Order: sequence, then C-alpha cells, then structure tokens
Amino acid sequence: MKIGVISDSHDQRERILQAIEIFNKEEVELVAHCGDWVSPFSAARFSTLKCRIMGVFGNNDGDRKLHREKNGGFIEYHDNEMELAADGRRIFVTHGHLQQQLKIALKSGKYDAVFSGHTHVAHIKSVGKTLWLNPGTLVDETSDDVKGMSIAVYDTERNTARIIQTT
Repeated sequence: MKIGVISDSHDQRERILQAIEIFNKEEVELVAHCGDWVSPFSAARFSTLKCRIMGVFGNNDGDRKLHREKNGGFIEYHDNEMELAADGRRIFVTHGHLQQQLKIALKSGKYDAVFSGHTHVAHIKSVGKTLWLNPGTLVDETSDDVKGMSIAVYDTERNTARIIQTT
C-alpha cells in the first residue's frame, strides 16, 4: 500500500492542488496529514483526492471545531496524534511540536514508521527499527534550508519512503 504524507500546508491553496495531483497520479490509497492545515477553508481543497485523508492538528490550527464542521465529511481529523495500521505496519502520526510525544513514539519500538512535520525540513531517518519521515512543507521558502514544496510517499510493503520535491 502507498500512503501519501503531507504536512504544513499553511493555506497554500495552489500547492495543495499540486500535491493532490501528485498523490492521485501515484495512486496512493490513503493520505496522512501531519498538521498545520491552518484555515478550514483551504482544507476543503483536499476534496479532490481519490482516496481517504486522515490527519492531526498542529500548533497553527486554531479553530479545530470549524475544521471538523467544514471538512469532517471527507477528512478524518484527530487531535495531536493518530495511530494507523496498514498492511501489518504500525504507524504513528503527529505534528511534531509536542517534542516529548514525538521522542517517546520514536524510541518506543512500537512503530514501524513515525510521520511528523513542524520543522518544514523534509527528511527520512532511522531511529532504531523505526522509519522517521518528515515530508516537509507546501510553503515555497521558509528558510535557507527550505526551498520549494515537498511531500512524501510511504510504501507499507517495504517500510520505505521517498520525498517528492518541486520548485
């Protein structure tokens, strides 16, 4: 199974559509959003996905109730964390701003993969037997280290991921 992973969309409406186009072309079966959707109105752009979308809230998602009211029909929202089971893989999803929560999940040995965002810097790392994936951000430039949007695709069969970056 392929899972699309996205974070820190920060109301980047055109970039959201670009990410959706990539996920639909990649034929992902699920998209996990690691938070910082920001506006409930821009999250509505995700309605053109050809698969299910689930996600957590980040530190910039103020009106969680309005998110659920506006987009709860097609987005499954969780508060600060979410656990997924897919093809025998255990996956933990969080935004990453609650650093203790992230560290515990990474070091617990319970998860095959941990998805987080917050830093805007895309990476794929190993922490023990756990794959740690940060897909980056949809914001074009947030620092000298972040230029262009990035998302990721996680492969449950191989427990691997790849970052897709565009300018």
